[in-house]
Amino acid sequence: MSARAEHRARESQKWEREMTVHRLRSRQEPPDHRRPPQDRLDPLGRGADGLAGADRRDIPFATTWISPEARRAAQKVLASGWVTTGRETEHFEDDFAAYVSAPHAVAVSSCTAALELALRALALPAGAPVLVPALTFCGAAHAILHAGLRPVLVDVDPGTGMPTPATVTAAAQACGRPAAMMVLHYTGAPAPVAELAEAAGLPLTRVVEDAAHALGATVGERPVGGVSRATCFSFYATKNLPIGEGGMVTTGDPLLADRIRRARLHGMSADAWRRALPGGNWRYTVEEAGLKANMTDVQAAIGRAQLRHLGAWQDRRETLAEQYAVALAAVPGIEPLRSPAPGRHARHLQVVRVLESYGTSRDELVERLAEHGIGTSVHFIPLHHMPYFRQAAIIPPGGLPGADALFPQLLSLPLYPHLSERSVDRVCAHLARYAARTRRLTGLRTLVIGAGEAGRALARDLAHTPQYGLEPVGFLDDDPAKRRAGFVGGLPVLGTLEDTGSVVPRHRAEAVVVAIPGLAPARFRRVARAAEAAGASVRYLPSFIAALRRDVGGEDMRELDVRALIGRAEMHVVSPEAGATIAGRRVLVTGAGGSIGSELCHQVRAFGPSRLFLLDHDESNLHRLQLELHGDALHSDDIVISDIRDRPRIDQIFRRLRPEVVFHAAAHKHLPLLELHPCEGVKSNVRGTENLVRAATAAGTARFVLISTDKAADPVSVLGATKRLAELIVHRAQRSAPPGTVFAAVRFGNVLGSRGSLLSVVAQQLGAGSPVTVTHPDATRFFMTVEEAVGLVLEAARMARGGEVLVLDMERPVRIVDVVRGYARSLHVPDVDIRYTGLRPGEKLNETLFAGEEQHSRTAHPRILAVTSPDEHTADLVQRLPELYAAADSDDTGEVRRVLTDLLPGFPAPAPATEPHAGLADPYPDDF
Repeated sequence: MSARAEHRARESQKWEREMTVHRLRSRQEPPDHRRPPQDRLDPLGRGADGLAGADRRDIPFATTWISPEARRAAQKVLASGWVTTGRETEHFEDDFAAYVSAPHAVAVSSCTAALELALRALALPAGAPVLVPALTFCGAAHAILHAGLRPVLVDVDPGTGMPTPATVTAAAQACGRPAAMMVLHYTGAPAPVAELAEAAGLPLTRVVEDAAHALGATVGERPVGGVSRATCFSFYATKNLPIGEGGMVTTGDPLLADRIRRARLHGMSADAWRRALPGGNWRYTVEEAGLKANMTDVQAAIGRAQLRHLGAWQDRRETLAEQYAVALAAVPGIEPLRSPAPGRHARHLQVVRVLESYGTSRDELVERLAEHGIGTSVHFIPLHHMPYFRQAAIIPPGGLPGADALFPQLLSLPLYPHLSERSVDRVCAHLARYAARTRRLTGLRTLVIGAGEAGRALARDLAHTPQYGLEPVGFLDDDPAKRRAGFVGGLPVLGTLEDTGSVVPRHRAEAVVVAIPGLAPARFRRVARAAEAAGASVRYLPSFIAALRRDVGGEDMRELDVRALIGRAEMHVVSPEAGATIAGRRVLVTGAGGSIGSELCHQVRAFGPSRLFLLDHDESNLHRLQLELHGDALHSDDIVISDIRDRPRIDQIFRRLRPEVVFHAAAHKHLPLLELHPCEGVKSNVRGTENLVRAATAAGTARFVLISTDKAADPVSVLGATKRLAELIVHRAQRSAPPGTVFAAVRFGNVLGSRGSLLSVVAQQLGAGSPVTVTHPDATRFFMTVEEAVGLVLEAARMARGGEVLVLDMERPVRIVDVVRGYARSLHVPDVDIRYTGLRPGEKLNETLFAGEEQHSRTAHPRILAVTSPDEHTADLVQRLPELYAAADSDDTGEVRRVLTDLLPGFPAPAPATEPHAGLADPYPDDF
């Protein structure tokens, strides 16, 4: 062993004998001094009596240790009578500069103050844009704002938690030309400072490093502290070098160091702290703005003493991090962050990602670990998730999908020098244990409302019949006896009905079903709204309506066999984070009275918008929807009766209502009828969309989502062609949209359960005893449920970057005849009579999700794809739309088809007029 290693070992043993630990405990749980010492526990935290670690000794997330030398040094300063900035501070600055190999170090009151002072010292113009990671502590953004500058949020790579050159470039383009950049060494990992500066178009002299986590790190071979113009460190109580408070700025620029020294003491440019010493001069002056942000000699004395232990502490953190890495490599769904650049990792935080494949959400895992006395934390809440920074910062077009995707996965595990190997084993054992418990789940995680006989029967049928696609995870029930029992029928009782809103996210529930006979309708609505607001879907199916009247048996669940109908397991698309796009905002839904529009309104309302405006030209449907949403029809100020074709009226509405989020569901969508009336399709689907896009742009709408159809991919029908033009209009709008504005589209497959769709017509035909008509025995379509459709829309509003079309990955198409037969079986009609009518004009035998010229890529959501296409059509679009509108206004169907053929390669040329197709009156499966 080297002399240096022996010295560190002796130091480590010495402070372990003398250490004083402050435990971070829940206020509700006082310390239990009866618990045995930790060295008597086995690797799983069990003592000789077999009790688990939750009954033994807690593992706090973070602790603070102040060495005996530091305590003595502080006492010495206190005894001296000089406790503010003085010679001890100067000595600490010298020691620290030597430690990080920096020419100059300036001690200040906090890392936030260090960042602000460093930015002020750059002397940037007022209001100048400064790039900052979206995933950072709020103090970093406050420092930019307090320095009179404007933060520009930079998206992060979900694999590293840090920006990439591509996201930096996107943020730089969003603000025009950044004046400076703040680079965070997240978790203590080295950031590629020079590479990011180059991507921003900035020299290193305009870069300030946030090294709050990174004391002891290197970028390549260079210590963090001497890479850029200024580097800012933190000495907060739980940092690598704990003092309590305090920070440091290091720089190689003597003029910058002098500016910061003056600015930390009110901007005094003569005789700052020395004026009170013997022989000092009482005269001082202020020539520039400053703060009161100096470090005291008490803090500096503690820091100097603590600095002697830092090498041993960092070695210990590295050992514990390696132990975590080995143990967690075998746990599926737990993934460490990668380092984006070569160099030494300071190991300030042990951050992992809790992936969807783990089976338990991050928030539920936090709760479960806490139950066993294991503390965790989350670093950090993205800046744009907080209302203040959402307004104060510049957000790139398309938002910050990387940070949005990463945030729900982030989990920080305990990592501090006196953490024992046995404690790390306990943490990892519990992480492995919960993964093993949840890997069996294959369907949507389902919360059952009611733990009585009906609920138990429902949960039993769901658990024993995987094809239903719903996996029960627990009950909610108001009966205190059931809650005290803890478990009913092998499932936990997780709370009361009033706890729905908190239990859904905590246990990552994706669906909620009700099984309480006689539940009052008002109570049912309250539970449903709470579930939807938390991101879960609520089933409005006959079997659940029956559950309100009597016990539920297996035969009642047949309509839940979604897998048999759509050829795959149903997906839970909408995430709780989608609510952040809606909450507190003014939302407008067009086509609100339709089946998709009304379901969208129900779910949007549950997320708490400040206003929800319902726009439709059918006043009867609006009246019905308002009764559903509010229980009465007195909310007339939220009802908007208008035709989207009426441009002056639409402009008037947007000027008055100023919607921040728009969901555009209004459309003509019946394929055979639009083949006969193409001019009407152009007026609504194309001109109506352009009217809305123009009005939204003028009103400053932040997010606009168009609902399109898979028939827009290489369209051969008027429905598909008009919807493709609507997509192109939205794509063109994004090109000229101001920063922070997003225009996007979603493509639906055929939505089961929407008005006029396949299942509703088949049910009518079966009920009437007539044959079910299908166009062709080999015709296939992509099918999706209403919940998937609305979830796709809400997720698109959250994650779209702008200009793209988002599509749900629905795997393989399904034969229409198979859907008909499966649905008939669910209604106890085993031998359905099917009559084939032949394909109608505009119909494809097989639908596709993407056009031949389009490219698609994965998004942050594992089952949502982003579609992009070349821009060559948009120029023609601008020139030819007036021509198309004129033909539609003249009811010239031949000219409309000719212009559509010119605009959309592959769209069939006009054919001679024919008699209406014989199958026009047949049931039509292609509704969305």
